[in-house]
Amino acid sequence: MNTILTSTSGGLDAAAIKPFFHSLRRSGCNDQVVVFASNISPDCRALMNDHQAKVIDFNYRGIPFYHGRTERLSEGFKQAHRYYRAHPAGEKDPDYLFFNNARFFYYQNYLANLPGRPDRVLLADIRDVVFQSNPFAFPFPAGLSVAAENTRRTILHSRGAIKGMIEAVGFVQTIRLLRRHIICAGTTMADYHTMLRYLELMISGLKKRFFYALFDGIDQGLHTYFAHQQLITPLHSYTNWNGPFLTMDREDVMPRNKNREGYLCNQDGSVIPIVHQYDRVKNLYQSGEPRPACWELYR
Repeated sequence: MNTILTSTSGGLDAAAIKPFFHSLRRSGCNDQVVVFASNISPDCRALMNDHQAKVIDFNYRGIPFYHGRTERLSEGFKQAHRYYRAHPAGEKDPDYLFFNNARFFYYQNYLANLPGRPDRVLLADIRDVVFQSNPFAFPFPAGLSVAAENTRRTILHSRGAIKGMIEAVGFVQTIRLLRRHIICAGTTMADYHTMLRYLELMISGLKKRFFYALFDGIDQGLHTYFAHQQLITPLHSYTNWNGPFLTMDREDVMPRNKNREGYLCNQDGSVIPIVHQYDRVKNLYQSGEPRPACWELYR
């Protein structure tokens, strides 16, 4: 038995998460999907139920998702005031954290209390992941498997990554890693025991930087730091077009990156099982171009 853990909190309709479930079940994967959900719509819940997902509700009290930095900063300070007024002793209540950070507490609590232990666990974002093949059919080695983002860019090239790293681990550690690749926190695979170790490490880091975790998703900064520091071993970092993960932000998809059926493929011609951030690539499929069933919902 294997398990996929994912999460969502309001704002997404069923159409936004349908590609995740549609492609997963078409891949032949019948393993359990557990969705931690807060304030979701009835159509989202119905879709999850249709695909035999287990829905665990939680009470998200963090700030809403704002695209504008000014709005987020303003709301973040209000959130900090609300939190410390309700927790004068500084208790660490994950329900108040920014959503991307809070999920790791729920994942860890769920896995640690399972009566039966899954062989492998995949953490995957729900709104922008498509499965081209069964993710558990890939021969993942023992340990933690993570996805590097576009290798033409380093932390130095991304203001968001620099900000997240400084908030997560401080200025000195960020300077030391500026020329390293960003490691994406949206897709992570491990065996059961390694995943628990990873989640405990993430939770420890979030508790240490709890104030910043109220404002924004510092999970990516922690994830990148842990990977480059090899704080969990064995650790396997896969680059795009060379493994089980493809993180598509700022990637150029060329004809050579697809096979005759239209699947996105590694350099060795193998089909990439897990494709993340596909919504950041426009015109991934042209009119008349072969399109696999897993990509039927791509627009």
